[in-house]
Amino acid sequence: MAMEKPNGAKCAVNTQNAKNGPGFVINHNLLALAMGFVPDQVWQNIYNDDVALARGTIFADLDKPFIGEEAVSCD
Repeated sequence: MAMEKPNGAKCAVNTQNAKNGPGFVINHNLLALAMGFVPDQVWQNIYNDDVALARGTIFADLDKPFIGEEAVSCD
């Protein structure tokens, strides 16, 4: 059984009832599937509309060339 927080929410990690010695028990049903971290993009080095549409980004700093097969040697 998961521990409850003061606000009634359940904790995914329980440190009280570990059955295999010291440690903790994780309730995987209460964990988030994923958490994303996306830093803010600084508005600088902005392309003109026509260049941005052709390159697929308005930010020149994010315009990285796709080298595909050139990066992998097939020898």
